[in-house]
Amino acid sequence: MCNAWQAESICQACVSDWRHIRPRCPRCAIDLRAGLCDVVCSLCEDQSPEFVRAVAAVDFVAPWSPLISKLKFNGATHLAKPLGQLLAKSAAPRLGSVNLLIPVPLSRQRLIERGYNQSWLLAQQAGQYLGLEARHDLLQRVRHTSRLMTLSAQERGQHIKDAFSVTAIGARTIEGRDVALVDDVMTTGATLNEVASTLNEAGARSVSVWVLARTPMAGGQP
Repeated sequence: MCNAWQAESICQACVSDWRHIRPRCPRCAIDLRAGLCDVVCSLCEDQSPEFVRAVAAVDFVAPWSPLISKLKFNGATHLAKPLGQLLAKSAAPRLGSVNLLIPVPLSRQRLIERGYNQSWLLAQQAGQYLGLEARHDLLQRVRHTSRLMTLSAQERGQHIKDAFSVTAIGARTIEGRDVALVDDVMTTGATLNEVASTLNEAGARSVSVWVLARTPMAGGQP
């Protein structure tokens, strides 16, 4: 990938070369085998997620994974604009009735460590591009958890349970709204599933998930 991203942009040639359009499960956005289209994957058939649909702009593979890591861990906040717009363009065809974007919140400890929430930066940029309201004050992470990367899907679900709650203003704002949860990467979906459950309990009419990148399933889906 060229160095255009250093100037708050990603050139169209790089997007065309590296953003591979592939069939995905409409419920969880996992990559599907070639020839399949809008087919619910076997995992979602066995256990439907708490969200109604998921959109992923790219797979969490090179060269996107190092760019996302730079945004997330190395203070490269200038990448939020081009990556947020890439997410918005991917979500636009499946926008439906979404009228509110909410980022997955960080714990206070993680926010102090990092200095910013990369998911909020992406939600802001996607909201501006699509003309949608984006809010960071409606949902909070009430329990700090260790990093989930080494845990299985079941362990992640248990680890993240009851880690989120809506704020007082969120309780008045979320009810009856069609919400899109915004995050940088979805791996097993455990965190997004827990947040979606929290929003559903708060009265959201529907919850969608928008992620910049989706970790591919090894070997693809059956």
